[in-house]
Amino acid sequence: MTTKEKNTNKTRTLNNNNQESIAYYDDKNHDYEEFWVGRDYEHNSEIIALKKLLRNKHFSLAMDYGGGYGRISPAILEHADRLILVDPSIKQLNIAKERLKQYANIDYVRVDKKNCVPVADNSLDLLVMVRVSHHLAEPGDTFKEIARALKPQGLAIIEIANEAHFVNRMKYLKQMKNVPKQSIPIGKRANGITDSTPFYNHNPKTITNLMVENNLQVIDKLSVSNLRNQYLKEHMSIQRMLALEKFFQGKLKVVDFGPSIFFLVKKVE
Repeated sequence: MTTKEKNTNKTRTLNNNNQESIAYYDDKNHDYEEFWVGRDYEHNSEIIALKKLLRNKHFSLAMDYGGGYGRISPAILEHADRLILVDPSIKQLNIAKERLKQYANIDYVRVDKKNCVPVADNSLDLLVMVRVSHHLAEPGDTFKEIARALKPQGLAIIEIANEAHFVNRMKYLKQMKNVPKQSIPIGKRANGITDSTPFYNHNPKTITNLMVENNLQVIDKLSVSNLRNQYLKEHMSIQRMLALEKFFQGKLKVVDFGPSIFFLVKKVE
């Protein structure tokens, strides 16, 4: 079966009777595709990071966890035979099925439970979680679930919203404070999403410790979206910005410079 055959897969739902809805992007007032209009730099920065971390690797079964409308799914499929696209929003999954209908090797699964990876133990060769951590106050439980779902020595790419990025560190330094170790709430309203939607930033050192506690060994990381700045967007070509981004992702990872950190981790016993 080729990736160009028509996809006839239906969306499956994992129903768990969870009382607190996590389908934030089902909000009728929010258009997540519209959110990405004008964010070509951020999108392509993330694709650059994925390609760097997945270079020369190929997997049998991968998962795009919290993948929404499948924005980064094609990049993952370049390195996988089959992909499971998981999201709590039926609206986003329906958009994904239309956008990705040329791919026959995608399964769509809806979940409505926090910290749930809807596969059996030791099932996945690769899991990618991008732009999900900013909804997690306590990501340790999710890391535990990711480790359960990965095969031994399986890999995951986990992106976190970085509270310790350069601009924030300067603010904390000015106040003579350290970057907080705990998750930091950064507001509950963004671009028309319901005000019940949580957003958090995280300390990379705390995240690393949580990964270790849950049998996930960090083997690499990248600093991503390092040039996210409106002035630069208005005065520099996107080609130039992305060239610099590609150069700096590996250089600036040592100091967790950017607003987004991509971790490449391996499941260990």
